[in-house]
Amino acid sequence: MDSPPLYNSRIFDTYLKLLAQRYPHVRADDVLSHAGMSVHEVADPGHWFTQQQADRFYEALARMTGTPDIAREAGRFAASPEALGLVRQYILGLVGPARGYALLNRAAAFFTRSSTFESRKMGDNRIEVSVRFRPGVSERPYQCANRMGFLEALVLIFSRRLPEIEHPECIFRGGEICRYVISWPRGRADLWRTGRRWGLLGGSVLGLATLLLSPSLFPPVAAVVIPLILLLFLAAERAENKDLSATLDTLRDSADKLLGQCQSNSDNALLVSEIGQVVSSKSDIGQILTSIAALLEKRLDYDRGVIMMADADGSTLRVLASFGFDEAGRRVIHDTPIALDGIGPRGVVAASFLDQKPFLVNDLDEIGHLIPPLHREVGRRLDIRSFISCPIVCEGQSLGVLAVDTNRTGRPLLQSDLSLLMGIAPVIGISIHNAEHLAREQRQAALLEVANQELEAFCYTVAHDLQAPLRAINGYCAVIREECGDRLPLPAPAYFSRIGAAAVRMGELIDDLLALYRVTRRDLAWEEIDLSALAGEVAGELQQREPGRAVEFAIAAGVTVRGDRQLLRIALENLLGNAWKYTGTRCVALIEFGTAEVGGVSACFIRDNGTGFDMRYADKLFRPFQRLHRDGEFEGTGIGLATVYRIVTRHGGRIWAQAEEGRGAVFYIAL
Repeated sequence: MDSPPLYNSRIFDTYLKLLAQRYPHVRADDVLSHAGMSVHEVADPGHWFTQQQADRFYEALARMTGTPDIAREAGRFAASPEALGLVRQYILGLVGPARGYALLNRAAAFFTRSSTFESRKMGDNRIEVSVRFRPGVSERPYQCANRMGFLEALVLIFSRRLPEIEHPECIFRGGEICRYVISWPRGRADLWRTGRRWGLLGGSVLGLATLLLSPSLFPPVAAVVIPLILLLFLAAERAENKDLSATLDTLRDSADKLLGQCQSNSDNALLVSEIGQVVSSKSDIGQILTSIAALLEKRLDYDRGVIMMADADGSTLRVLASFGFDEAGRRVIHDTPIALDGIGPRGVVAASFLDQKPFLVNDLDEIGHLIPPLHREVGRRLDIRSFISCPIVCEGQSLGVLAVDTNRTGRPLLQSDLSLLMGIAPVIGISIHNAEHLAREQRQAALLEVANQELEAFCYTVAHDLQAPLRAINGYCAVIREECGDRLPLPAPAYFSRIGAAAVRMGELIDDLLALYRVTRRDLAWEEIDLSALAGEVAGELQQREPGRAVEFAIAAGVTVRGDRQLLRIALENLLGNAWKYTGTRCVALIEFGTAEVGGVSACFIRDNGTGFDMRYADKLFRPFQRLHRDGEFEGTGIGLATVYRIVTRHGGRIWAQAEEGRGAVFYIAL
């Protein structure tokens, strides 16, 4: 629908209740289907529909009932006790029609967003109501008729007589607004109040005239007039008290129902919360559904219920959890799967799953022809008379079905029950979806643990089984060079030197890979760390290693973070070591450590004035074995920055770099 929602579901609920009472031959499902509405949407008092849906609803209704004036009839039907529930009681609480019309705009906001209402009092029992459409709204004439019926209903709620209603100006007849003039007969209390006013006025005039013209007659006249006036006052007060008493009874009933609704809402909210707690504490779907079934039995007013789930291939529904059944009944429902891909009648439960539609069945015998024979027999054995079936859906996918009945108490199942279950079923669907997701994650975690164990075994093999052959290769090369060097033909000595160097480099590479693995697997020990002090320690070690180099360190004081001291020291050793290495060609090298705001993020940095690198290849920096300089220029295995990246990401941070060839580089770490 391409227009905004304008009309509350209670308007259409009134139509459906009118259908049920006066047009039982019309199927409400057919009307709703034509309008693009669903039963649970109409039953939800918080749902709103568009102009297109309203038009299609009326079109189907007028055609199927054969009553073109059904819109006005439905408006009048709003006065019936069955029609508007708490809203009718709200109007009754306003004591009389005059007060109801005075607050019409506020009451209309319960039902429509298409227009505004204004009322003007023209007398004790005469009101003018003006209706203006909101910008962009384009209603239809039938809605004007429905409005007139509703204005009549405001009087019918208090009286059995229809008011007189005039419609001197109408938008659909070229007017700028719709204007209605409503007049209604006076109520008994109104008549007594009028008699009291005129009696008081007449008695006062008569008494004053008698006193002035014939003082001797004043005492007997007063003796007659004063009791009559008092009787009028007493009668008027009694009528008013009677009206007030009826209003108080209505308000008391309304308050009781509201409190009951509040309690029901509280129980439902508590149920949803408890379902969430069940999901968070369990991962097995069977255990989750069993716990949910127990919660449904505890919190909801149903005698029996089942939660059915589809098999992995989606061909069968099976009961995985239930409540309220005896042992024999439990065996029956758990041993009777429902086929989803069979030939012939699908049955209500299968249709609920496949079509993702809820069903409220009031009499199983009425739909017996739609149910497979096996399931009819199950229904007979379990004494199922009426039940509700709701699809359990998550992210557009049908997962199962929730069904309940009230076979012991015989309580009739209502549309409100269907709406309640349609609110609970998605919560169950989300719970199942999350449990399946958690189970997959746990399976993946188990597989990952196995893979890590295999990787650990591999690393152990690398560390112990490969290191020994490498040392042997290097040793034999050295022995051959020393003992047979003079007798080896050229260029054999150079070849043996290269073999030995390659073995040494292979050993260094293995050591770096093991260090990278240990960084990935090691548990973090969190503490407050003075990074400035750590950077100073690493800088001191570098200077002791090569005391002949002229390198200036500028380390900002007071840089502290929370993290793992050992791992962050390894990161600083790699970053400062790289800065030391790549400034080796500078006469005076400068290496800085400090903090800066970069793009609104506070980060530590290590900056140098070394060789830098081409930013086109910056995406390769933190990959293992990726080097941006030739092996002959600078030593290294290409593992150092990959190790730093792992350390930073394990701290929940990120690392990036900026550089320019020949002008140095800067690495940023945001923890």
